[in-house]
Amino acid sequence: LLRRNRPEEAMTAFHRIDDLIERMGAITRQLKSYARKGQSQLSPVDMGEALASSLSMMEPQLKARRVRIAKILPDEPVRVMGDRMRIEQVLVNLLRNAIDATKSEAHPEIEIILASGETAVLSVRDNGHGIEDLDALFEPFYTTKQPGDGTGLGLAISSGIVADLGGRLTARNGSDGGAVFEMQLPILNETHQAAE
Repeated sequence: LLRRNRPEEAMTAFHRIDDLIERMGAITRQLKSYARKGQSQLSPVDMGEALASSLSMMEPQLKARRVRIAKILPDEPVRVMGDRMRIEQVLVNLLRNAIDATKSEAHPEIEIILASGETAVLSVRDNGHGIEDLDALFEPFYTTKQPGDGTGLGLAISSGIVADLGGRLTARNGSDGGAVFEMQLPILNETHQAAE
């Protein structure tokens, strides 16, 4: 195109190639994340702090979409044995999915509840359209997004991370609409800490 003196078409082609390379890089990063196992060295993680950090990472998207966040947190800290970076990766993924799910809502809302009992339970509920295919949700490469918008690896990665930490990630449709994702992790109790 340059030899034929068509620089505008060449620039358009370069931009397209650049975009595709960027997209390939993003897909490759997700594939690497999917294949990678977590660090073997786990440490106590304050779930409230991990949540606060994840919310601050997602703040620009939450503000841009005017999403109302409702949080219900216990007075006492909820601690688990884990890898804080990977727990935050799961939380960011759940928040991003909730933002995407509420795209067509006039008043998008996300409710986050952290509770502790036998296990630490963190649930993320949105007021979107809910989940159509619950069975395929955690399958690698399953996505409801448009081609190019998602690889369908986010929830598969998140589920793997939570399983590696001895917990489980579940999803269901809320009784009053929307989707509810629940992350359960083994609680870090005093006897566990004393043994450390």
